[in-house]
Amino acid sequence: MQWNEYKKKIIRSIEDFSFDEEILHVIYNSKKNNQKIFIAGNGGSAALANHYLCDFSKGAIKNWKDNHDRFQVLSLSANYSYITAIANDESYEEIFKQQLINLANKNDILILISSSGNSPNIIKAVEYAKDIGMITIGITGLQGGKLHELADYKAHITTDMYEIAEDMHAIFGHFLAVFLREKNEIISKNLN
Repeated sequence: MQWNEYKKKIIRSIEDFSFDEEILHVIYNSKKNNQKIFIAGNGGSAALANHYLCDFSKGAIKNWKDNHDRFQVLSLSANYSYITAIANDESYEEIFKQQLINLANKNDILILISSSGNSPNIIKAVEYAKDIGMITIGITGLQGGKLHELADYKAHITTDMYEIAEDMHAIFGHFLAVFLREKNEIISKNLN
């Protein structure tokens, strides 16, 4: 594939990407609702989960001295010791669900990033989250898979390429961080 062809696919994908607007408010309101945000994915989506953690924890706040702007965010893809212990002793399908059992509460938020939407560990996590009353957000590509069906809120790009899906998921994460930071700035100005 040539660069111009890939670039055209990205431009088309930006036009075709869709998401539930409620995602913006669910994530922003997590601060006042004292909700933790958990994020998970496999492979490239694991890297994106960790990137979202960074962007929500640092990029979404405008002032490091201002404690009320902070989001409680954890990446279930980040603790390699814990992940490999669960995978070794139980199964790889359990790596996210078992962490949620230890850490998550009803009404917390689970963001799952999966290009296919069909990874067994992602599906186990979303099913457990729904069972305990968490809010679930599925960020998917390709045809969306089972995650797209199960998640309360959805962000999706229909594409036949994992690379394009991951590109769009990265762009969406950056958009969320900018949205959250700008909303924090507006609120702070109104308080002063």
